[in-house]
Amino acid sequence: MLLLTLSSFLFYSCNQLNKQRDERNQQDSIPGNAMNDLANNPTAMDLHEKLMISFSEDWMERESDPDLYPEYYGGSFIDNNGIFVITVTGDRERYNRQLITTLGTDNFNVETVQYSYKQMMQVMDRIDAFLVDATIPENHPVMANFAGAYPDVMENRVKVLLTIVNKEITDAFKKDIFNSPMIVFEQGEIPESY
Repeated sequence: MLLLTLSSFLFYSCNQLNKQRDERNQQDSIPGNAMNDLANNPTAMDLHEKLMISFSEDWMERESDPDLYPEYYGGSFIDNNGIFVITVTGDRERYNRQLITTLGTDNFNVETVQYSYKQMMQVMDRIDAFLVDATIPENHPVMANFAGAYPDVMENRVKVLLTIVNKEITDAFKKDIFNSPMIVFEQGEIPESY
């Protein structure tokens, strides 16, 4: 599932990065000497695997567990240049040094973000708890219009997809599930079952 999630983020990153992201990367990213010649270095996927194992050997089984992730970790992705990017909250230089030690290379970039991945996964847990709560009527505005949710590590927000996005539905979400600037509401469609 993590590989699918990472692949989704890769697809998203290839289609969604723009000038603003490039400008922000130039200002907020610490290059860890990410070289153009990646042939002699671990691949971005190798680095991702090594990072996850540093959190826990059983990370694949626990990937949706907020307690898996350290407080500083904001997520990771592969940018358009194939460079592994790790986002952190707090002192990026400190975590850059720590990550170089953990990964055994400086062939990655570090960016600073506001929210940790742990925080985003805790919001996902609240959404899941709401969706499986049998006491919530099916005609509740969120239940009737919920199309999905996911932690978007590149935008450092939890994206909540609704079939209709309006004040009534978003207010119901904020009241009954969670109210935070970490959450972004977007138009989405309910995936079809095959």
